[in-house]
Amino acid sequence: MRGIFISYRRDDSEGQAGRLYKDLVGVFGAKRIFMDVAGIELGKDFRGAIDDSVSSCGILLSVIGPRWLDAKNEAGQRRLDDPLDFVRLETIAALKRDIPVIPVLVQDARMPKPEQLPEELRDLVYRNAAALTHARWDSDTAVLIEGLRRLIEGAEGAMAKEAAQPEQPQEAAAKPIVTGRRRGRFWRIVKALLKVIFALLALALVASLLGRHH
Repeated sequence: MRGIFISYRRDDSEGQAGRLYKDLVGVFGAKRIFMDVAGIELGKDFRGAIDDSVSSCGILLSVIGPRWLDAKNEAGQRRLDDPLDFVRLETIAALKRDIPVIPVLVQDARMPKPEQLPEELRDLVYRNAAALTHARWDSDTAVLIEGLRRLIEGAEGAMAKEAAQPEQPQEAAAKPIVTGRRRGRFWRIVKALLKVIFALLALALVASLLGRHH
């Protein structure tokens, strides 16, 4: 099974993302759930590290809280408009790969509108979302996990079917097919050539005999 990547903002939904991480680990195992890029090595291009992490996953969960859309950096710039924003990079990388990207709404957050997002992120609006509420956390998470199971089983079934499909033998070189009509035409040509040859031989013989008489 390919992994599940949890994308979130620390100052927006760190508590909910951590709780979701624990629930998913309990079902799918720690090796299959990815959260945070804090472990990126010093000096390594974090854009490539994020792309590598997302490319190794089959599903991305985009945890969206009430401050996900309008969170700002120290300069007062909206983070989603920053080309180097982690959440932006993670989401764009997943959307480009066209893997399942599931918005997970927490703390009564709502899906953003297309015009509120940078162009590269607007496809996120059209992905079917899941909502996790504090009062119904267990039941909401159970619904999400069931949906993830179906996605995973469908992907694994498709991969198994592809792996089990026998290799198609290479097509043998096409052999010329001689039909009855072509065969008849061939023999007619041969007979005509033989007639011409016999006629030439007869003429040559007559010419030879006439030459002897003279």
